[in-house]
Amino acid sequence: MGLLDNVTQESYYEGNNYGSYQFVSLEDIINQFMAVYVGDEKIINKISRTDVAFWAQRGLAELSFDTFKSIKAQQIDVPPSLTMRLPQDYVNYTQISYVDSSGIKHPIYPTSDSSNPFQIQQEEDGSYVYPKALADSFLLNKNNGWTRNNKGNLNLIIGQNDLIAGFDTDELTIRHRPTNFGVDPGQTNSFVTYCYKELSTTDVSSISLSASATTVAAGVQNVALYEHSKPQMNPITPGNYVTPLSTVRVGLSTQPPSSDLYLNATSQHEASTNADPDYFDVGYLQWSGAESGFKTSDPIDISQYETVYLTIIGIADWQVNDAVPKGISEQLEVASTVSGIALESTGEIGVLGSTNIEVSSTFTNFKSITPAENSNNDDYEDDIYWPNEGERYGLDPQRAQVNGSFYIDNRLGKINFSSNISGKTVILDYISDSLGTDGEMQVHKFAEEAMYKWITYGVLSTKSNVPEMIVRRAKKEKFASTRQAKLRLSNIKLKEITQVLRGKSKQIKH
Repeated sequence: MGLLDNVTQESYYEGNNYGSYQFVSLEDIINQFMAVYVGDEKIINKISRTDVAFWAQRGLAELSFDTFKSIKAQQIDVPPSLTMRLPQDYVNYTQISYVDSSGIKHPIYPTSDSSNPFQIQQEEDGSYVYPKALADSFLLNKNNGWTRNNKGNLNLIIGQNDLIAGFDTDELTIRHRPTNFGVDPGQTNSFVTYCYKELSTTDVSSISLSASATTVAAGVQNVALYEHSKPQMNPITPGNYVTPLSTVRVGLSTQPPSSDLYLNATSQHEASTNADPDYFDVGYLQWSGAESGFKTSDPIDISQYETVYLTIIGIADWQVNDAVPKGISEQLEVASTVSGIALESTGEIGVLGSTNIEVSSTFTNFKSITPAENSNNDDYEDDIYWPNEGERYGLDPQRAQVNGSFYIDNRLGKINFSSNISGKTVILDYISDSLGTDGEMQVHKFAEEAMYKWITYGVLSTKSNVPEMIVRRAKKEKFASTRQAKLRLSNIKLKEITQVLRGKSKQIKH
């Protein structure tokens, strides 16, 4: 049966798996090995499929390193941080280059003159800093250092019932009510309620934040007619009013919240910046729209901060077509709760701390300078160079290029570039072990025989009671088939070599 009997030309050319015929899947390699090499009166009388699969994967990985062609590449535009993350299946690079406006690759060369070491945190006297444990639960009471917004009597109620005090519980109730600027349409607004606590994080490198909260979904609230003490000033219109969903955020910021309280800007008030999630520039947790429960953040790096602000933000966006008279605004309300706020160290305790885990001062200096190769002063006819014509010695060949430089930070898994690479398009050609996904676990047909010999040698070398001469023969066959595969995959074409050699001094006849 031909290998293409079940594949029509139409299905091939209308698909997207072009050139696949040159490869054999690793699954087929294993199946064919089990069928042909294993059994009675064969070189391997008995072996489990698991063992064959192991040696097939080892052979594929080893051949990927120095026999198969490296076909993997990634391209990025280098950001201002001058770093590129190593690919998920990265093993080693073959070339790193930047691309010019014509699409031509220019090689970037490695440098061994700089690095990005772990920068140890030190006290002023030079002594080392060791991260300390942080495990603290924050009771939401006035004696625990909390600061709340100045509308607290109306909008921020700590405790269940008392509008002013009520500091005797670990649950914070945030009552969201619409504001009232008068009786004109469009004057309804919403408060961005907050409270915060300043924390010292010196000697703490990494923490996790946890808390519990409840929020409400949008709904409808009925306001009934009742006798008001000043009906002429605070008219009451009974009926159903739409209530908004509520949002609660608990997080860490490098600055205290803004004193602005209004969600939307008006002619009288600025919009609060606290409503923007970006206010929490260190990390935060969020609940919104009938969401409730306990949440814990991923580890948060705070090694570069000495002080952070633990902040609670409550938001409910009241959207009322007409102005809400004060009598109504005092009746409408949605409530959220926050409780169980805790911070806990996640970094190793008693080990050296760092002022910045990601970037050392060495790398900061390396990426901030203008490389010497960017200098355009090579005018050999000026007063400096002209008298020295032919007398410039000592040029280091490894630095005799203007394409830029890089080094690989294996500690963080990143490639760091020199400043003249900023904003350029960089291509990383790299080697993988071809075991990342099922789709890439395939073998070129030029190396199919080498795979069978690889598996055979691996199996025989680990089985007991196999004559040494059989193992040595399998080893020789493995080396021979691997060398043959490498020659085949080198893809040498006589006409292409001839064309290149025509530009050399020796004349090529053919």
